[in-house]
Amino acid sequence: MEANLQVQCQGVQEELAIKIGNAISELLHALSGLAEPLDFRRMHRIIVTADFSQTLAQLSESSASGNSIDHTNEEYAVAVAKVILLPRDDGIEIVPVFNAQFVSKLVLNEESEKSSSNFQYVLHLMHHEFCHVHDDNKKIDALKGVMLKHTHEGKDSLLFPLAEVCWAEYIANYMSSSTATDNNIEDIASSFKDAIERTKGEIDAEIELYRRHANLDHLMNIFQRHGGFLIKCASYTLGYIDGLNVSIGELSHEAHDVLKGSYFERTWMRLSEALSKMREKYPNEWSGLDAYDALVDVMDSYYQEMGFYLSTTEGEGVYVSIP
Repeated sequence: MEANLQVQCQGVQEELAIKIGNAISELLHALSGLAEPLDFRRMHRIIVTADFSQTLAQLSESSASGNSIDHTNEEYAVAVAKVILLPRDDGIEIVPVFNAQFVSKLVLNEESEKSSSNFQYVLHLMHHEFCHVHDDNKKIDALKGVMLKHTHEGKDSLLFPLAEVCWAEYIANYMSSSTATDNNIEDIASSFKDAIERTKGEIDAEIELYRRHANLDHLMNIFQRHGGFLIKCASYTLGYIDGLNVSIGELSHEAHDVLKGSYFERTWMRLSEALSKMREKYPNEWSGLDAYDALVDVMDSYYQEMGFYLSTTEGEGVYVSIP
């Protein structure tokens, strides 16, 4: 851990900011003292902000990738934390950003004891985010300068970022599964079940509308939001399954029943196999971006399952066929 690590609280009263800083410091020391400690290199500061969306928008202006920083903001899910990569000197800085209202549950809980359900729930979600820091460090080391410096062209410009997100959420849940409460697991399993039930119908309806308005950008944005959420939920769920060494039925009977025989079951099986094989080689046998190849293939097949056939044009653009 960086000796001069700072917890920066923005838009938070001083007394509460001090309590939050102390709580985060205690958590970090606990995580760095595990039998397999998390790797906190490149993390020089942690931002806790009362205006989460605005802070991310401001940080987007200097992101290491040069891209805007998106976060989930749907009626069925809203992000409360994000780990981002920013340039620092000649390298990369890893910055966790937390919604202050979310983090304050560590210190404002009336029960306030560490055995309380609210405390343990938030603790796990923060553990998950700090596992992203660990994963980012391992990927920066393993991918030997390629990470964030390689431009994906053609259909890979759509497939690779989705594969990256799925891996990141899978490994973070896998590594943090030891602190997951029944409520954490239930929330993810319920989101996964609901996403299976909801997504195909929504996308099919949008495809029908597209045949009339012909606005492909709008349609692709809809798919990336809602279709992307489904496969990310699947990755979260698989992280718990593999981390806890249980089946989908043992994790959630409801999710298992909805998944079985559904349009998503084939993608689920392929996703599970690809993520598991990536983890077996992670991180020491990762030699480059080809570590993601099988997972990118899963993303391609998933697009097809949902009605989108992607190909790369001669000019390295993306062609989308919707039969």
